[in-house]
Amino acid sequence: MFPWMMIGLPLQEIKVVNMVRPDAEPDTGCFHVPESEKGFTLLEVMVAVAIIAIAFVSLLGSQSQSISIATISRFETTASMLARMKLAEIEIEGFEELSGTQGDFEDDFSDFHWQTEVSELTDDVTGITGSGEMLKVVDLTVSRGNDENMVYRVRTVVMATIKRAEKK
Repeated sequence: MFPWMMIGLPLQEIKVVNMVRPDAEPDTGCFHVPESEKGFTLLEVMVAVAIIAIAFVSLLGSQSQSISIATISRFETTASMLARMKLAEIEIEGFEELSGTQGDFEDDFSDFHWQTEVSELTDDVTGITGSGEMLKVVDLTVSRGNDENMVYRVRTVVMATIKRAEKK
């Protein structure tokens, strides 16, 4: 209850001279907040939110980049394994049966495609006299789907089996 209501005085007779707390400092014209009631200003909050937003954007960018690198790494690892397997099959076939072919890998790697191109190395290319028809170049390409970025190429040279000369 207000003090003038307890006394029973009419409202017109009450004069408010100075309504200042006894522990308050004199009025300097600016708003003063006691030390216990201080907080952050709007500008400080906005700067903090901007810094956090920049940090999150850079984190998301690096996460996206690491996913791309992991995808490329997985492809190169799988394609090199499949290329080794195909080159081993080519070696088993024998030198005379080497020809350009293509096909798809089976089972878990059905989305991978391979293609071989075979050409003979002549004396002019190698600089080795007498090597004609003994060396062939095999270019093996392993690709995944229709993606032009997912292509792995290997080039190897295959040599014909040398037979021993018969003694006379």
